[in-house]
Amino acid sequence: MRCWLFSIVALGCAPAIEKKDTNNESLFQCDPVPLDVPTSDFFTDISEQSGIQLDNYDPDPPAGMQINDHSRLAFADINGDGFDDAVMHSLYPNPANGVPFEHLVFLNNGDGTFRDHSDASGLRDIQAAFFAFADIDNDGDQDIYAGLDLPNYQSHRSAILLNDGTGAYTTLDDAGVGIYPSLASAAVFADFNNDGNVDLFVGNGHTSYAAEDTLFWGNGDGSFEKDASALTDPPAQPSNGAVTCDYDKDGDLDIFVATYGVSSNYGHNHLWQNNDGTFINVAREAGFESLATGNYILPQTDHGEEHEPDVSADEQVGSNAFGIDCADVNGDGLPDVWMAAISHPVPTDYNRLWSDPSQLLINQGDGSFENTYLEKGIPFNEGDIDAAIVDFDNDGRMDLSVTRDPKYENRYTDPEQLAWLGLMWQREDTSFASVGINSGINADDDDEFERMRGGQNHAWSDIDHDGDLDLLVGGRDQGGGRPNFLFENELGQNQRWVAISVEGDGDEVHADAFGTTITYDWGDEQIVREKKSSRGTYNSEDSRVMHIGIGDRDCSASISVLWPNGIEAVFSWEDIGHEQFVRIRYPDQVLK
Repeated sequence: MRCWLFSIVALGCAPAIEKKDTNNESLFQCDPVPLDVPTSDFFTDISEQSGIQLDNYDPDPPAGMQINDHSRLAFADINGDGFDDAVMHSLYPNPANGVPFEHLVFLNNGDGTFRDHSDASGLRDIQAAFFAFADIDNDGDQDIYAGLDLPNYQSHRSAILLNDGTGAYTTLDDAGVGIYPSLASAAVFADFNNDGNVDLFVGNGHTSYAAEDTLFWGNGDGSFEKDASALTDPPAQPSNGAVTCDYDKDGDLDIFVATYGVSSNYGHNHLWQNNDGTFINVAREAGFESLATGNYILPQTDHGEEHEPDVSADEQVGSNAFGIDCADVNGDGLPDVWMAAISHPVPTDYNRLWSDPSQLLINQGDGSFENTYLEKGIPFNEGDIDAAIVDFDNDGRMDLSVTRDPKYENRYTDPEQLAWLGLMWQREDTSFASVGINSGINADDDDEFERMRGGQNHAWSDIDHDGDLDLLVGGRDQGGGRPNFLFENELGQNQRWVAISVEGDGDEVHADAFGTTITYDWGDEQIVREKKSSRGTYNSEDSRVMHIGIGDRDCSASISVLWPNGIEAVFSWEDIGHEQFVRIRYPDQVLK
């Protein structure tokens, strides 16, 4: 038997639940729900009818335009209606030579379609490379850090934009983030010192520049103060991507930074361990700075098994890294790291021989990580760009997605080495099956617009609130201009799920409550989700709602919410329910 559950709107179909009493405790048991295994065509291209392709590229581009697209992108609920909206940014328009940055904004209608809000938002002509969203002033809406990545671009600097609650923005003067030079390439929000105000980490530099990263403390009114001493001895490198998570489970958020270029400090990545608001780079000790092994595909490195010879750790070749994400991949309750890199496997060039490819780094629980890419069966690709961790089929196991640059694929004939959008589905034994080619995302025909070769940023959100995460992909210009793409998930809503958003009180816990951890615990198994602001290269941002796939598990789990300030709230299955969207407000208020 199945039934409809209602919150604000009808959201889906729930399995039958029988309440039983065992040892004087209420226990909910669910009927078994067979899992749908992804085979083929479980995503549908709804790009054109959704309305998100309006103005994506200029059919008559101005002279000097470098790349004709808006393939940097994010999801954010900018008008507060509970549905994620889509925000898109031009990639490399050539602003220094008269082709300015442009941003497109599309409000979600809640039915799989979007309406244009670019001009009404006040964002279209903001001169910035990307946006990072957070409720900076704790007033209940999503504000913006607009990051600029050009050091000598007229008088423009990075800026703070405040939301009036309807999705219309104005620039806050003297916000404290407009430092010179403007070299921002990634930004993450979090309350790093747990004072109730959201703070800002900015990764500076990118593939063309090297610069020290910066931390700003939030004042709670929209303004920030730069702290030059918060990051201990930050190296000047190109920071391509950043993400936060509490990898050492000590109650504060740490920062992972993916850097680009083995020619800049050997391409060593950074892991800023948070010690009460002071950060120390522990990447080397944690095994995150670089890998000792080489490329997975070259026989000279024994396909990633051989170790780089006769070099000290400080000279070990790192990576040309881009996107990065952090989440519990293997279900042990500890955050793991999925990082995309371009390794350029060339045996005649030492750096390209030993440069690190993409990595799946599993948290060992002792402060260190182990790369399990090969043993998990993930296929190598040279052009990996933007990486995300997502449970797209709601089976409770995290999957992996990655966009790819096609300019290297002429070296390969195996389809797995070509530049399709990669989608790795996690099997029950924790290995991965590559399912992207046949997923419906990568249509195998001659239409370059439907073949997702050359994706830039991508983001996940349940745009229609049917319980599963849909996919927005930035279609990077391949010559002549290119739109973005939106794919509807046709699989995940068939499994058991719950979608939970967490909210701070704006006092003890900042409004967005970044760093909050939700745990579903069955005793012998647990599912853990941690809320983060953004991830990836140039700030891909997924839905802030934490989608928890229950799969074929029963309804006996205990549910806990651990807030960033260390306060924990415990709920029963009956408190939360399933097949619906739920809001939990600090410390223990459940709103359906």
